[in-house]
Amino acid sequence: MRSFKPFTWAFLVPLFLTLFACGKRLPVTYKSPLVGKTRVCKVAILPFSNESGYPMGGVLLYRVFLAEMVTKRGYQVVGEGDVRKVIIQQRSMPGQTPDYEFYKVLVESLGVDAVVTGRVIQMEEVRKGREIEPKVAFWLEVRDARNGKVIWNTYNRKRGGDYRKLMHFGVISTVTALARRMCDEVLRDWEREGLEGCEK
Repeated sequence: MRSFKPFTWAFLVPLFLTLFACGKRLPVTYKSPLVGKTRVCKVAILPFSNESGYPMGGVLLYRVFLAEMVTKRGYQVVGEGDVRKVIIQQRSMPGQTPDYEFYKVLVESLGVDAVVTGRVIQMEEVRKGREIEPKVAFWLEVRDARNGKVIWNTYNRKRGGDYRKLMHFGVISTVTALARRMCDEVLRDWEREGLEGCEK
């Protein structure tokens, strides 16, 4: 079976790290130059891999992102149970790049237009005196369900203190709350860049 490798990593990792070091606004989204506005009606979100060492970090971010995308008008998100049936049937593991057959089954059985995959790079809660500051970093990809090719690629990295407003107000103190805020930022960024639901 033919498989699709993450061909963009060698180029994108140093690019995103350079942008971050230069103070680039996050999240940062890379869009394939072959893609203009992208209309997506039905989306399957695959379980995210966890490279952070934080217990169940992939599951936490996956469910937060799924919930955030469900609330966005215009996207029909396939249920977690339906996606897992295909994963079990195809014996796919989180973090593994699915092959062509996997995407073919997703399209035929679930009728999806796009597939979202993710990797948790950093997730931790750091104690600072009496306070706890969460830190989260992740990559998300949107793939064309017809062939598995990456059409969008996004990196986001934040800490709870990044949302500080006046004095202590606005500071986020849990990884769940931080992940929710960051996922909302990513979805808003995708919308600005031209990823549209079918009802828009």
